[in-house]
Amino acid sequence: MAELDDLRRQIDEVDEEIVRAFEKRIKIAEEVARCKIEKGLPVLDRSREAALLKSREQMLSDRQLKRDIDRVYELLMSISRAHQQKLMKAEKKPAGAAQAVKVAYAGVQGAYADMARYEYFGESSKGALSFDTFERVFDAVQTGDAQYGIVPIENSYAGSVEEVYDLLNQYDVYIVGEQLIHIEHELLGIPGADIGQIEEVYSHDQGLLQCAGFLDGYPQWKQIPYYNTAISAKFVAESGDVRKAAIASEYAAEVYGLEILRRAINSSGENTTRFIVISDEYAKNNKANKASLSFVLEHKPGALAHVLDVFAKQSLNMVKIESRPLRHRNFEYRFYVDFAGEGLADLIEPAVQEIKAYCSQMKLLGIYENGY
Repeated sequence: MAELDDLRRQIDEVDEEIVRAFEKRIKIAEEVARCKIEKGLPVLDRSREAALLKSREQMLSDRQLKRDIDRVYELLMSISRAHQQKLMKAEKKPAGAAQAVKVAYAGVQGAYADMARYEYFGESSKGALSFDTFERVFDAVQTGDAQYGIVPIENSYAGSVEEVYDLLNQYDVYIVGEQLIHIEHELLGIPGADIGQIEEVYSHDQGLLQCAGFLDGYPQWKQIPYYNTAISAKFVAESGDVRKAAIASEYAAEVYGLEILRRAINSSGENTTRFIVISDEYAKNNKANKASLSFVLEHKPGALAHVLDVFAKQSLNMVKIESRPLRHRNFEYRFYVDFAGEGLADLIEPAVQEIKAYCSQMKLLGIYENGY
């Protein structure tokens, strides 16, 4: 036992060094946050994190520990980001200041994301913030510039939005709601324009493709791919040219004062996008009938089968499973699972506790109400 006691003493000594180093690292991370506030930089710097992981791997003398050191530093960087975000929010929100509800989305006014924002929040989200990328939406929520963000995660026509799945684990945010938007394309023109005057049609290339059947009836029209449907509507409105038309939504027509020349010109009527509402605060909703979970499996035989069996035993109705490759780890994956049904708040937490032993990483992304 003397030898065992000596080994444990050595571990205690090493742990004391680790704890002191951890405290020092967090304080430095907070100083980094102050520098970022001053320079207006985002918390997450993926290229920096990727370089850091690679450099820490190279410091190892035992290369067999490469995977383990990656896991240690992924957790450490996540903790550092959380401290930086907390500090940034404190700097941006003066004590006692009343702030209007701000919702961030990617796109321009009149885009389907803007429409989803309005459908979900209504008039309470007049302080909307538009950004050019999904990542900037996540960053705005995480740093406190916006209370909520709304981003597309799945389309019945085009499938999953993979970038959004990845961002859900790169940022410390949670899903607190969802909104379904039926994508219906209209032909929009200047007020007073007649369809017989049209010579050019502007839209995103997918918008043109999805309306190919209708457009085939007008071979004389020049089809011009544009940035997206909403910007197409804005361009036509600003042009004031009766010869120009846009393919966009009825909502875009309202925003930009255009007239609907033809309704529902989609070739397929089944085109719905599922948007998720994200927040930096976890909200447990007792009325929830949907939940989302992400996890990375340990290298154990039957790990995935065991996890799926737990879901079945807990009577969890799994409605979707998605996998995304892990950065810095070849042929390893993060799984995303959606559940649906009543009483999820009581069912999912015991399941989460039971599958922990088979997961190296796990995050309950949210328990929320199903969109409609």
